Formats: sequence, structure tokens, C-alpha cells
Amino acid sequence: MTLHKLKSYIPAESFWLKHLLAGLLVAAFMRLVYPVLHIDANLTDLFFDAQRQHFPLKHNLFLTQWMHTGLKWLMVTVAVLSLVLSVSSYFFARIKAYRAPLLWVFVGMVVSTTVVAILKHYNQHACPWDLTVYGGDLPLIALFEAPPAGVELGRCFPAGHPSGGFALMAFYFAFITYRPAFARWMLLLSLVMGLVMGGVQIARGAHFLSHVLWSGWTVWMTLLILYWIWPLRPITDLQK
Repeated sequence: MTLHKLKSYIPAESFWLKHLLAGLLVAAFMRLVYPVLHIDANLTDLFFDAQRQHFPLKHNLFLTQWMHTGLKWLMVTVAVLSLVLSVSSYFFARIKAYRAPLLWVFVGMVVSTTVVAILKHYNQHACPWDLTVYGGDLPLIALFEAPPAGVELGRCFPAGHPSGGFALMAFYFAFITYRPAFARWMLLLSLVMGLVMGGVQIARGAHFLSHVLWSGWTVWMTLLILYWIWPLRPITDLQK
């Protein structure tokens, strides 16, 4: 491969600067500004019955079966279908050019949601419904603060369920170099899906909004790093 061809599909420095800056700005806002707005408590309180000390929608059938389990498996289906289509490109010439980006989508969705799951598993912050202020038995710990000695891990940050919706950002990175309009629409869809899936968990008492937003940030940064490791060649090069 010539240097010219190599440069033809490595994103320009402006790409990395713009996308990294977006991530850093969001992180700065979430770390410095968001906590003083008290959005977490104010929003979660709307779904909490203080008199009965529970979240009425915690076991709501529509939220648990359709909006939680159903949407989770829908995102799994999207990831698996991307892999199936990528493999099918060896047999169907019409989708050959999409082999690499579809594989990238599958890997990106799996890697980004796995990173969120690992971080969540080893995190000390509890879900709202497990906190003493909401009828549970675990203390409320400010984000990024060390927990008191001997406190059980809450394993609730960042939010796992909405990471599946945010993982659709993989389409944005996979297709941005040669299907920019489609890529941007998928970026918008990923944000909507992540927030909707996060909203479901907020209503049930499973997460604070900050858990959801940090989940989206984690997915974004993970995919950006993955794209730095594995940039994709434009479709025009693949068709030559």
C-alpha cells in the first residue's frame, strides 16, 4: 500500500481534535457543572413515593418487559445482524463494500458496552433504589468520591442498559468517512435511544441521570479510541 492510499483513509487531525474536544467538554460539564445543578435528585424524586418509600414503576410490566428487556435484545439483534451481514458480504457482491464497516459496528457495539459493564461491575456507586434516601440500605456517595471503609459496592455506575442504545454510535464512526449523512442520522438515533433507555431506568429507580450521561460519554470515548486503532478505508477505495 502506498503512502498516498494510506493517507486517503486515515482521518485528518481535525477529526480527532473535534471528536476528542467534544468528549472533553462533556466531561468537564459533567464533572464541574452538573453536580451543582442537583438534577439527579430532583428528577429521581419525581418517580419516588416518599410516603411508601419505593419506586412505583420499579416492576411496571411495560417498562421491565418491553422497554428494558425488549430494547436490550433489540440492540443485541442490531449488533448480531451487523456481523451476519458482514459475513454475508463474502457471498453477496452487492454488500461487499460494507463488509468492514458492518464488522466495525459489531465490534464497536460489543467493545463499548463491555467497557461500561466492566466499569459498572467494579464501581462503588449504588442505584437509587438501593440508597437509604430511597428506602434502600446503601449510602449515597458523590461521584468520584471515595466510599467509607467497608461499604458494599453498589455496581451501578455508569448505567449499563442505556449503553446498548448509545452503542449505536458505532454506526457513526463506521460510516462517517463515506456515508456522512447516514452516519449523522445514526448518531442522532443513538443519542435518542440511549436517553430513552436511560429514562426507563430513571423512572424505575435504577439509575440517576448522571449514570446515563456518563454511560454515553464512556461509549463515545471507547469508540473514538477504537476508531483511532482501527480507522476505516473510504468506500471508494474498497470498490477499486
